[in-house]
Amino acid sequence: MKKSPKNDDVASTQLPSISWIQTVEVNAIGSCCSSLGYLGKGESQVLNLALKNSDCAAIVDDRAARRYGQALGINTIGTGSLLILAKRRGLIPSISPGIQALRDAGLWLSDTLVNLLKTSSRRIAIAINCNFK
Repeated sequence: MKKSPKNDDVASTQLPSISWIQTVEVNAIGSCCSSLGYLGKGESQVLNLALKNSDCAAIVDDRAARRYGQALGINTIGTGSLLILAKRRGLIPSISPGIQALRDAGLWLSDTLVNLLKTSSRRIAIAINCNFK
């Protein structure tokens, strides 16, 4: 008897219900990333989609994928920076729950990076409270 895979990926189950998210099917990995053995299928697909849609940024956490995307002229942003941007825009009050959720989901974030993100986040809060832009 074949077991069905357990879908415990919270993001993949919740994303389709968010109204502002547009799902795009990527049928094939384009030529820009297909020969790179060090990028995973997901990173390759994200970079190819961003390359075809120049008004989009690629959200990638893998350092190699960010560097390769930047070499191709693709705007890239990591999830931590995305949390800071959300806080800056007033969409979330704190980045700490998001960071913890990422760690709980299995994303490895060094303590140094987490401290850097939290420090950057506090600076944004101070600047907003002082009416700096």
